[in-house]
Amino acid sequence: MANSITELKLQNLTVKYGNATLLENLFGSFKRGQINLIVGRAGSGKSTLLRTLAGFHKEFSGEVMAEELPFNPSGNISLVFQNPEALFFNGTVGEEVGYALKMRGLPTAESEQTSRKWLQKWGLDPQQCWNRHPLELSGGEKRRLALAACTVFLPPVVLLDEPLAGLDMRGQHALAEMLASMASGHIVIVVTHEPELLLAHSSSLLYLNSGGGFWFSPDDFLRQALGKSDFFPLPEWYKCAVTPYCDVAALPQIDASAVHRFIKSRRCADADQL
Repeated sequence: MANSITELKLQNLTVKYGNATLLENLFGSFKRGQINLIVGRAGSGKSTLLRTLAGFHKEFSGEVMAEELPFNPSGNISLVFQNPEALFFNGTVGEEVGYALKMRGLPTAESEQTSRKWLQKWGLDPQQCWNRHPLELSGGEKRRLALAACTVFLPPVVLLDEPLAGLDMRGQHALAEMLASMASGHIVIVVTHEPELLLAHSSSLLYLNSGGGFWFSPDDFLRQALGKSDFFPLPEWYKCAVTPYCDVAALPQIDASAVHRFIKSRRCADADQL
């Protein structure tokens, strides 16, 4: 089943925490191919939903389905918590990235070969870092190592809680590109309160609010946020620049260069119509 999971479906999913109902009657799906985003204000249930999908939070009713069967997260998911580098517990980078393979009984030589290739994929040179202590790495390198260690066993579903937090802009852009690449072969679900960098790589967005869940395409999400000031906070410069064009089918991403190109093309189109 693991290799064939292309979609997770929520069917009337209701998530509780004690006597409180956090989320109610969620329907929708997360698909392989592009990043799936979960956004919402603090306390909206984002992280709890992620833990529910991972099988750690048991207080729910309804179903999570995979390929028309109830989804069994055991062995099929990797959950990357906020600041995952805080959970390092091995003495070297090589031991850290290879731990999951060791626990699955892979021979040492095969585990090391796979681990070295996986470090390289995540932008870490195994020749330089294999025998270093994980805490000796830079902030961005630690995050890449943590993500490599969580995904080296190739789980079909990868769940990430605020993976861009604490990284500088360069690190955020690099990591966004890597997650987008991973999404081509895995169902990647990202919880974030700052979706700007990931919208360009997203196919769907689940917005949690007041106990409910609402699914949007990236364009529809931006259009809704432009039209309602209390829906989701967007940068003021973006709202000022793009609001006059919010009825256009394809809106630019929250990036200065993209907005500049968008406005320039709209002005040229308007001029041609005169």
